[in-house]
Amino acid sequence: MPVCFECGGKLVYDRETKTYSCEGCGSTYNSQDLLVEREKRFNRKFEEEKKKRRHQEYLEWWLSSKS
Repeated sequence: MPVCFECGGKLVYDRETKTYSCEGCGSTYNSQDLLVEREKRFNRKFEEEKKKRRHQEYLEWWLSSKS
């Protein structure tokens, strides 16, 4: 079940308009909006993990050079 990107509320599909509406805040999304937002969130999470990994590798290198 998709969730609203604004408030985290439950999205309900409307067959007539072919959009998803949030029960909480009333925001509406089409299928393309949902796909784009999911991709953005996935890429953001991937980049954060990459940055953490790079930072950890640097710390390991720095600490090993101090020994």
